Amino acid sequence: MSAPVTASSAPVPTAPVAPTSLRTRVDGLPTWVGGIVGVVAIIVIWWIASRTLFTASGAIPYPGAVLAKLFSATTWTDTLGNLTGTLAAAGEGYLIGNVVALLLAALVLLVPQLEQVATQMAIVTYCLPLVAIGPILVIVAGRDAPQGASVALAALSVFFTTVVGALLGLRAAPRTSLDVIAAYGGSRLTQLRKVQIIAALPNLFAALKIAAPAAFLGAVLAEYLGSGGDRSLGRALIAAQSNSDAPQLWFLALVSGAVAGLAYALIGLVGRFVTPWSSGSGGQL
Repeated sequence: MSAPVTASSAPVPTAPVAPTSLRTRVDGLPTWVGGIVGVVAIIVIWWIASRTLFTASGAIPYPGAVLAKLFSATTWTDTLGNLTGTLAAAGEGYLIGNVVALLLAALVLLVPQLEQVATQMAIVTYCLPLVAIGPILVIVAGRDAPQGASVALAALSVFFTTVVGALLGLRAAPRTSLDVIAAYGGSRLTQLRKVQIIAALPNLFAALKIAAPAAFLGAVLAEYLGSGGDRSLGRALIAAQSNSDAPQLWFLALVSGAVAGLAYALIGLVGRFVTPWSSGSGGQL
């Protein structure tokens, strides 16, 4: 006679183990791995294009020729000298454009009747073709202000973005908080100072983050059109183009993209420190 099967000796059914999918394995990788894979893929595509496209003209240089520029001390010395003037003009335009945009947004909150006028001003600055008005600004600035057009185009490049971001942020203030201040006799200026500015910070920094590379690229465009004096990134681009120096052109394009990306990341980093509640990180990166 066989022994009775008890609950302790009975086999326990187990759920089948699902095979690990490729997506699960990829999602578990660090973010920097995806960045490295993307860079390698771009270099491979670049190398293939340089070997197969425009080989006669050399418009697409070999990656090695551009990398040689990256490790050239002389090239970096000249580039940093040109970059200093461009960054100064872009920074000045970024400051002026954002200050004017913030003042206009605050004025709209205090005087709502001006909203239509402010919106139209922002739209006009956004619709202006910078390539068309750039030469006009260069002529107006003249030799007395060689960086005047660079500053102006940088300011125009950031104005619309900051106005829209500031207005959206200022209107995102909790209505109950505004009502409390009004109930205690507070004015619109008190509401703006104690509630709306704080509530607007996340949207404001999002706009400032987008505006940073826009200001830099606006300054470079003005220099390419004749602004900025003899030492600027735009003039370096013109010189490389005139000499048909494709590796130098690509090197300067990479430097411009890197600077614009760095400005975007830097403002984003400041925004995460200033408004930790908006990122859900508790103040940690």
